[in-house]
Amino acid sequence: MSKKIAIVGAGNLGQAMAAHLALQGHQVSIYNRSPIRIDEIRQRGGIKAEGLVEGLAKLETASADISKVIPGCDLVVVTVPASSHRKVAVLCAPYFEDGQAVALHPGHTFGAIDFFNALVQEGVEKDLTFAEIQTSLLTSRLTGPAQVNVSALKNALPIAVFPADHGFERVEVLFEEYPSCIKAPNVLKTSLDNLNAPVHIPVTMLNLGRIDRGDNFLYYWEGFTPAVSKLVEAVDHERCELARALGVTPISIQKFFATAYTTTGEELWQKVQSNEAYREIHAPKSTNTRLIFEDLPTGLVPFSSLGEELSVPTPACDSLIEIANAIFDVDFRKDGRTLENLGIRGLGAEGIRKFVQTGAR
Repeated sequence: MSKKIAIVGAGNLGQAMAAHLALQGHQVSIYNRSPIRIDEIRQRGGIKAEGLVEGLAKLETASADISKVIPGCDLVVVTVPASSHRKVAVLCAPYFEDGQAVALHPGHTFGAIDFFNALVQEGVEKDLTFAEIQTSLLTSRLTGPAQVNVSALKNALPIAVFPADHGFERVEVLFEEYPSCIKAPNVLKTSLDNLNAPVHIPVTMLNLGRIDRGDNFLYYWEGFTPAVSKLVEAVDHERCELARALGVTPISIQKFFATAYTTTGEELWQKVQSNEAYREIHAPKSTNTRLIFEDLPTGLVPFSSLGEELSVPTPACDSLIEIANAIFDVDFRKDGRTLENLGIRGLGAEGIRKFVQTGAR
């Protein structure tokens, strides 16, 4: 059955998802803060999709006015960087309606909790369900104005809802359109299985000299070397230990690449370098990249903070945070997703599990 779906954010992921869902027959609207991409979509008459998704997707509404997009929708999919989740929550707060669902695509670590807290602080008391997608469902890139290439649809990707007691009824359309997705028991699973930070931070930091110099190189195929892989796996080990301390069975980074993509090789770096979906992904052009400024405060910072709460050592995460603080002259912990900022410090493992199940602290 056709659903009314709002996409918040017209970057490569937002446009890819908007095009895909519209081509599947849903009534899709899209919002973007900057009017430039909205104007491009209007001028083209929709979004042109290429690759695994083909066609010109016509949308119900394309607007830089959020009030024209949120009301009346069944599902609101937020595709902006995780570091902007709080701002988006505040922006959308006056227009949410009872019974709507909000899907954070992706949520990174504790995105649903962060979004929920922002709405609570805004005084929103609507009956809302929040979904958290482990990572992006689509591997995509913009190839022109209102034109997007979709190179891969991920397999076996978990999606959870918060509070878990709400169930999946309001986000069932995600499983209908992406049938390989898995219903996760709660957002602890999706939050602690998000691999953006364990991958992006080590790869970016250990290639920072090349990025700073302006070298044009393939981020994964050239930047993900055997030595870099060792640090990625060290961070990933800490993530998995945190998950186990909360009663979550994590997927290792090795297993993720073996199940989400078609890869070859035994070593992690071999799996990454054999991933055809990554073949044309280039390194960022500047050290001012979301691979640091998004993934560190919404990934490594909550890992480190959770380690303090649960007495789980996180030396690799802590070291990368401190090195990044020194390089960028930023305190990534100050505004990052610490347990203090999320309002769950002191709950302990049992209290955190109860909170994600019921929404009650």
